[in-house]
Amino acid sequence: MTAISDTRVEVVRLVAPHYINPLGNLYGGYMLQWLVDAGTIAAMNFSESNVVLGYLDRMHFVTPVHMGDIVKLRAWVVHVRKSSMTTLVEAYVKRQEGFSLATIARMIFVKIGPDDRPVPVNRGLEAHSDWERRLLAHFSKWREQVEPELRREPLAEDLPLVSYIQVMPEDAIYGDLMYGGRLLYHLDQIGAIIAFNYKPGIYVTASLNSINFRRPIYVSDIVEIRGGVDYVGRTSLEVAFRITAKGLRGKREVASGYFTYVNMTQGRPTQIGQELVKDPGALKRKEENLAEAKALKAITYREDMPSYVSTIPT
Repeated sequence: MTAISDTRVEVVRLVAPHYINPLGNLYGGYMLQWLVDAGTIAAMNFSESNVVLGYLDRMHFVTPVHMGDIVKLRAWVVHVRKSSMTTLVEAYVKRQEGFSLATIARMIFVKIGPDDRPVPVNRGLEAHSDWERRLLAHFSKWREQVEPELRREPLAEDLPLVSYIQVMPEDAIYGDLMYGGRLLYHLDQIGAIIAFNYKPGIYVTASLNSINFRRPIYVSDIVEIRGGVDYVGRTSLEVAFRITAKGLRGKREVASGYFTYVNMTQGRPTQIGQELVKDPGALKRKEENLAEAKALKAITYREDMPSYVSTIPT
C-alpha cells in the first residue's frame, strides 16, 4: 500500500512566446497537454507501467497565464480500482505575491499491457493523514458518480464535419497509441476555429466538460472530428464535439464532449450577438461550470497538500 502523499509529482513549465495567443496568454491546448503530462507521470510512477488517459472531468481556466510565467503542475494518485487510477492535477502560475491557481483537473488513467488492453494495477492506496482520508473518501464517491458517463456512448446528435487529423508518430505516447493530451491540444484549436467561424473574434478557452476516451486511436488512423456551436450566451459559446477514428483496425467511435470559449476580442469579455440555445443541456452545464469555477477561485495555495482539499466538505 502507498500513501497518497508519496504519489506526488511536480512538473514545471516556462511559458515561451510560441505558446501564447494574440492576447499574450497561454493557449488552452498547451495547458491541457501539460495537465495530461503531469497526470500521466503520476499514474505511470504508481503503476510502474504504461497508462492511457481514459477520462477527463469538467475543468476550468481560473487564472490567465501570461508569456514568461512559470507554471507549476502538481499531481497525485487519489483513487485506485482494478485497472484504473484517478489522478488529481493542480496547475499554478507563479507571481510575485505567490502562486495563483490556474486550473485543476481530475483524470482517470488505465494501466495497459503489451497488447494495449487493461491489466490490473495490483497496488493500493492508504491514507496517513486527515487530508489524505478526505481525498480518498471524496474520490471514491466521485468515481461512482462519473460511472454513468464512462458507460455512455458518444453524442447521438448530427454534427457537421469540421476537420480530419492523420495521427503521426509524434502524436503517439508509446508505440503506436495516440496520446490523449495531444488529441486535446488539437480539439482546443479546432474548437476555437469553430467559434471564430460562427462569429469572428478572439476566443479563449474558459472550460472543458468531461471527455471519455472510449476506444484507442493509433498512428496512421484518420481522426474525423465533427463539431458545432450548440449554445451562445452574451459573451461565451459552447462547442460540441464528436470524434471518430478509422483505419486498418476499422471505424471506432472514440469520444465526445464540450468546450466553452469566451469572446475576448476587446481584451475583455465581448458580446457575441444574439443568444442561441440548440442544446437545452448546455444551460445546465453552464450553471454547473459557473458554480464550480466560483468555488475554485476561492482556493489558496497549500504547499503541504493539494489545495483542492479545501473544496471538500468536512
